[in-house]
Amino acid sequence: MWKIGKDIGDKEGRLDVCVAAAGIIKDDADCLEYPAEFFEQVLNVNTNGVLYTAQAAGRQMVRFGTGGSIILVASTAGRVAIQDMAQVSYNTSKGAVLQMTRSMACELAPRGIRVNSISPGWMYTRLTEAMIKANPPYFKRLTPMQRVGRPHELRGATAWLASDASSFCTGSDIIVDGGIRAW
Repeated sequence: MWKIGKDIGDKEGRLDVCVAAAGIIKDDADCLEYPAEFFEQVLNVNTNGVLYTAQAAGRQMVRFGTGGSIILVASTAGRVAIQDMAQVSYNTSKGAVLQMTRSMACELAPRGIRVNSISPGWMYTRLTEAMIKANPPYFKRLTPMQRVGRPHELRGATAWLASDASSFCTGSDIIVDGGIRAW
C-alpha cells in the first residue's frame, strides 16, 4: 500500500483524500470455539488493511505538506455486537478501526491531516447480499427505516468529510445506520 500511495503521489504531485474501506466476514462461530485462523484473517483485512491504506495516504500528505482528509470505514458493529450473530472477529475488527480513527486523528492533526470514520449499518453489498436475501423479514425489522442501506447512501457523509466543510472535524465517527442504534 505504501508503494501504491507513493505512485499516486508521484503521478499527481499530491494526495488530498483517502477512503480506507476493507471488510470480510466469516461464518458465525461461538466465541469460545472461534478458529484462530479466521480471527486473524478478518483482523488482517478489516483492521490491518485499513491501517496500511491510511498510512499510505498519510505519508503522501506529509510528503507534500498539503494535509488532507483520511476517512476510515468502520461499522456500527464496532460499537454494538451484531444482533443474533456470533461475529467476534468482525465486531472486534471494526471496533479497532474506531479506535484507530481517534488515535490517528490525534497524531496527525498537527500535520494538517484530519482522520474521521463512517460507521454504516447493514448495507446491501456483495458481502451481505446472501445473508439479506436469505432472511428479508429479519433485515427489514432491524432498523426504524425497515430496510437496509445502499452504498450510495454513504456518499453524503463521505463527501462532507472529504471537503473543507468539515475542516474542524477530526477523530469523529459518522453513523449511517438507518436508526439501528436508535432502538
